[in-house]
Amino acid sequence: MSALTAGILGASGYGGAGLIQRLSHHPEVGQLVLGSRQYLGKELGVCWPQFQGLLPGTRFEETASVIEKSDVLFFATPHGATAPLVAQALAAGKRVVDLSADFRLAPDTYARWYGAPHPHPELYERARYGLVELHRNELPGAQLVASPGCNATAGSLALAPLAAHGLLGASVVVTVLTGVSGAGRTPGESFTYAELNENAKAYKPGGTHRHTAEMEATAGRAAAAAARGDGKRLRTHSPFEPARVSFTPHLVPMSRGILATCSVKLPEGASSSTAELLGLLRDYYSGDPLVVVQDDLPQTKAVAGSDRAVLSAHYDERSDHALVFCVIDNLGKGAAGQAVQGFNVAFGFPEWSGLTQSGMWP
Repeated sequence: MSALTAGILGASGYGGAGLIQRLSHHPEVGQLVLGSRQYLGKELGVCWPQFQGLLPGTRFEETASVIEKSDVLFFATPHGATAPLVAQALAAGKRVVDLSADFRLAPDTYARWYGAPHPHPELYERARYGLVELHRNELPGAQLVASPGCNATAGSLALAPLAAHGLLGASVVVTVLTGVSGAGRTPGESFTYAELNENAKAYKPGGTHRHTAEMEATAGRAAAAAARGDGKRLRTHSPFEPARVSFTPHLVPMSRGILATCSVKLPEGASSSTAELLGLLRDYYSGDPLVVVQDDLPQTKAVAGSDRAVLSAHYDERSDHALVFCVIDNLGKGAAGQAVQGFNVAFGFPEWSGLTQSGMWP
């Protein structure tokens, strides 16, 4: 296969910058075509100083031009507005990796959580959920990869092993600490330095955040796959009973990173220990190159700038709760890195191509 031309729409946002960083040195990508309405016609370095001089002559182009020139398109554009562009790209014979929420959920579920009918429900059957560790078997050859949300990635990776072993009891609570970059590049006054510095706050509490639906679907699929004897071979369109998750994110004063703490009340009669929980996680993610399970509790700085997830677990004997922790970079494994990982599997490339496993410390 000759080197691919990859198009990035929404290339002036944080997700777009992460895609540029990874795809510009991807061994199977020969050229990047970038789209941005805000920076239309301007050189890349005007928008992103970190790329100044690295991709000479690269300018932001119109959407139609990006679609026409590209073999594969990455959409880092808002939900709702993305689905019509995806439809246009698929009709032109292009393959798509969508970082928006438009094809993560079934159309009826999407309508409940996003408050509007799905823009292109007829395309959902063509989409494959891009959480690679759990859907790797159905991604090769995919024409449309729906890349998961950042909070949903951390929570789903933590919950799936427990769901697969029947350990999700009556209470499943997910608490996430997240960096401000998850709100995007122009999020408004609530995200300014003066508002965020030395401050922390919860938002969209108790399962009102839209990523809740993704966690519930993934945990439900993991339980259904185990019941069928399929192990980790989760299927995007198979019937399943969603889990019930209470999820509350918290904004903390850091640029990037997510720490998910998942607290699960074990079913009556289930026995466990910290060692058993860690063994369960290690067994479930054995062979996954971008997931690390460790004894020590994970830290966000260990994954900053990387494309991997780090998990750990602890058994609270006093309250009979299993605690599972997951850290990711919300712009890496939670966005651009995950999208490139899904692209790699869909196209048959090595899963880690263009990706980074080490974090930035300090």
